[in-house]
Amino acid sequence: MDHVEFTPTVIEKEDELKLALKQFFLETQRLENSYQGLQERFKSIQSNLQESHTRFDGKLIELSFTSNYLQTILQQISQGIIFIDLQGMITTYNAAAQNILQLPEQSLLFHHFSQCLRDDFFGFSLQQVFAAQKNVATSWITLKADGKETELEVEAIFIAMSQQNYSQSFRQQQALPIQGLLLLMHDVTKMRHLQFVANRNDRLKELGAMSAKLAHEIRNPLGGIKGFATILKDELHDRKDLQQMAIHIAQGADDLNQFVNHILTYSRPCHLQLEIVDVVYLMSEIELLLRADSLWNAKINFSIESSCAQLLLRIDPLLFKSAILNLLVNAIQAMPEGGQLNIRLWQHETWAIIEIEDTGIGIESEHLSNVFSPFFTTKPSGNGLGLAEVYKTIQAHDGFIDVQSAQNQGTKFTIKIPMNP
Repeated sequence: MDHVEFTPTVIEKEDELKLALKQFFLETQRLENSYQGLQERFKSIQSNLQESHTRFDGKLIELSFTSNYLQTILQQISQGIIFIDLQGMITTYNAAAQNILQLPEQSLLFHHFSQCLRDDFFGFSLQQVFAAQKNVATSWITLKADGKETELEVEAIFIAMSQQNYSQSFRQQQALPIQGLLLLMHDVTKMRHLQFVANRNDRLKELGAMSAKLAHEIRNPLGGIKGFATILKDELHDRKDLQQMAIHIAQGADDLNQFVNHILTYSRPCHLQLEIVDVVYLMSEIELLLRADSLWNAKINFSIESSCAQLLLRIDPLLFKSAILNLLVNAIQAMPEGGQLNIRLWQHETWAIIEIEDTGIGIESEHLSNVFSPFFTTKPSGNGLGLAEVYKTIQAHDGFIDVQSAQNQGTKFTIKIPMNP
């Protein structure tokens, strides 16, 4: 075998190769360390992202819960709420507002107000309010729909961004930016009606007290007038013409005394003799009395409708029967040519409802607010105490009475009496 000798060039190349391999090993080691570092960093970033994602999900859940919670509260609020942003878009429209305005949600929500509401719908110009960006004084409007009137109290308030979203220096330098206009609507129909009833009750009490005083003052000289008239009648037995005048004076005194008795009866408080009475049966008794009355008109079609076989109430049967008869007689007098006269009875929750409706000449709208006032009457021979007595009787039973009427269409009285145990 031949001996091979390595030249210096080959040795140098071998050293270079070893050096290169060593360098390669070092670089590989460095890359591996870098890779491991990157893995650790990636794991840390991934962990942070996972933690951030978890926190973000928690915030989303919290935000969703808060949003649903606020939305539930918003929908349960009895006050109507509408929010219009600065672009004029309606972004909030709660259930109360929908019930008040009788406009479906899809016709208003996320629409520009000019597309679905008159500019002066709420009693002021929305365009002018947005241009001025100033709160509006409380306004009152009346909505009419399906023959029903709704009284509304409306407030308009501009809402600014919450102060916590801005630095103190920003808040000191300028006013906070406005978010939009908040419209608050409150149905005051029942409150106005209660105010009207309260005012009427106060007026009736004052009239009652005044009537009692006047009645006593009138009654005092009546006895003297009738006494002197009686003496004159006896003294004038030989002057029949003058004696007849004395008789008329005595009869006039009797009529006036009877009227004074009516006034005194009205002014005195009711002393109820309460009994448990079946009002359905009581109405059938009243029908018999009504048909036997000389005022009964055979051309009248009379009916009693009841949703229940019995309707037991704790009432004074005599006073209650008198009040119902008073209403029925008025109905007969309002239908001289005949017509329809209906009594309807039913129970609604804890109330007994009695409706008396006729198809007579009706009551003029300007007189409706006075029908229960004493001495108010449109009848030539009336004294204006009949309906006042009815009102007093129903009120004494802790009930309510309301009247609806239209000329030449008829009148309906609605009585509500509590279903006491």
